[in-house]
Parts: sequence; C-alpha cells; structure tokens
Amino acid sequence: MPRWRAYLASQTQEEQILSDTTIRSIVRTHDQIMRQAEQAESAVLLQRDDLATLELQVMPHDQPRRQAGWPAELNAAVETALATEQVCPPEGVSWADWDRARAARRADATRTMEDLRHLGPALEADQVLVTVDEVLTRKPTPHRFWELRTARVVSAQGYRYLSGEGQIFLQQLLVVVLLAVGARRSLLLIADGARAIRAFFTETLVPIPNKTMILDWYHLQQKCMDLSSRICRGKAAPAHFLWRLYRRLWRGDVPAAVALLEAYRPHTRNTAMLETLIVYLQAREAWIPNYRQRRMAQQYVGSGHVEKANDLIVARRQKRRSLQWSWETSDALAALRTLMLNGGWERYWQQRQVLPLVAS
Repeated sequence: MPRWRAYLASQTQEEQILSDTTIRSIVRTHDQIMRQAEQAESAVLLQRDDLATLELQVMPHDQPRRQAGWPAELNAAVETALATEQVCPPEGVSWADWDRARAARRADATRTMEDLRHLGPALEADQVLVTVDEVLTRKPTPHRFWELRTARVVSAQGYRYLSGEGQIFLQQLLVVVLLAVGARRSLLLIADGARAIRAFFTETLVPIPNKTMILDWYHLQQKCMDLSSRICRGKAAPAHFLWRLYRRLWRGDVPAAVALLEAYRPHTRNTAMLETLIVYLQAREAWIPNYRQRRMAQQYVGSGHVEKANDLIVARRQKRRSLQWSWETSDALAALRTLMLNGGWERYWQQRQVLPLVAS
C-alpha cells in the first residue's frame, strides 16, 4: 500500500489527506473502471473475424532465468556416476534431475557438466504456455474465502498476467489465448484440474486445433497428500501410501494408481475419502501425462509460472496472517497488481487508458 499511496497522492496532489478509507475508495473505484473496460474490450474482440491475425500485447522477457541445478561441488561425483552408468543419483542430486541428465548425456555425449546442471523445461518453437490457478483470500467471516483466478501467458515474444473471477475471467483468458496462439502456434495449458478450467479447455478452446492440457504435478501431489491423511490409519502410514501412489502417478499410470487405491480399501479408515480420490483421478485421467517422460524431455510438468503469479498478484499483500478482505478490495488489489506487472501502470494513471490486449 505505501507505493500505491505515493502514486495516488501524486495524482490527486493531496498527499496529506489520503487516509486508508480514501485510498480504499479510490482503489475500488478504479477497479470497477478497469474491470469494465477489460470486459468490454474482450466482448468486442470476440466479435472480430480476424482475431487470429492480431498479436497479443505482452511484456518483453527480462534476462532469461537460469535453471536451478545441483551444487557445482557435486560435478565430479555426477561425472563419475554418468561414466559408470549408475542407476541411482549421487547424493545431493534429485531423481528428476538425474533422469534428465542421463537422458541428455545419452542423446549428446558432448554436453558439458555445466550444461547438464541447468537442464530444465523451455518453450518449444512456436509454443504458447498458459498456466492457470486459483488463490483464496480470507473473508471477514471465519473459515470463508474469496476465490481469485490468476493466469500467466508466455510466448517467445513475452508474457502477460491476468486476474479476476468466474466467467468474466474466462472470457478475457479466451481472448488472450486466441491472440497469443494466432494461426501459427500451439498451446500448452497447465492448470489445477478445476471443473471450470477443464470445460474451458474442452469446450471453449475448440477453435484451437493444436493444444494440450496437463494437470499440474504440484496440485496432483497436494490433492493426494490432503486426502491421504484422512484415508490412512496412524501417523506413519500416509508416507508409505503416498510413495507408492506417487510412483504410479509420476509415470502417468492412472489405472495402476486406482488399482492401488482399491486394494487399500480394507485398510482405510475413511472409505468416502478413498472414493473421492479415486473419482478425482479418473475424472482427470486424460490430463495426467507421463510426468517422468516429460521431465526427461525437458518439458513442463508444473505450474511454477502461475504459482509465481499468485505470489506477485495476490499472496504478498493479501495472504498475510489475520488479514481479512471484502471482495471489492481483494479484487481491486489484484487488478492493480496485474496492471503493474503488465507494464500498464503509468499509462493508466497518466492517460486514463487501460492497457489494451492487442499490440499496436
């Protein structure tokens, strides 16, 4: 809020009289202006026949982020393990990194150790990556939450953030995806598996022929973890249960995972939760790929992009302990943060123009 107070004070030239109540009122008012403008622009663009020929306005990429890797002091041990075709990773190297390094070295024996250290997912040629998630903010009523949707769209040209709720958010997301993909690119959508997003992919994105959706590995893990504590008996049981379940899901074998759950039925302490997990996996089987294979091929398996978006748009300000929000203020803060991340802050306050979706 201090940064926004300074900006808003500079616009009104009344720095001394901007109380918290006044700022809240200003923020809510401009949220309504921005959201209405976004909705109107999306509706107009969806009526156009030449949408595939237009380009999405994006923020250019900063310096490419270097992929994380194992500590450099492990390079000698890794080199030895690769030379001897060791199956298990050296201590300090994860199985996922090890699988990826072994596959890369087999494909190209000349790849350096420094290169192998930093292998990671990257956009394929002419691919657009869209990551979508939901983040909860606390209502004034105990144990009740508002649901905000966030998305990050990434192409070779740059990126763009989105935030909002319900069908209005999905309408804007549709326009953004159509602009980003155009007539030449493919789409990779990584999401949390929510019913609305699955319907959006299968029903709304029909005009895009070359598209793929996968269930984010992190959300899949979290769902299994949350339910396992109510499925298993005792404190030690969930760890072994999850280890066996994750092994099957990591290779995308949903039938084997369901068979494991069915075999566990006599041992469960909550049959309803076991059924819930079975139904959850079966409903999302089409979007549960072979994560291990994708990881080895340096393809995306998780929604780290949108987790970062959640943090930048919502969590840093709204998820602090004991904070409670009205919907108007929660959405307004998300809208302003989205505006700032997309590079439209100065344009809005100086020219009163909402950052357009179409590049000029």
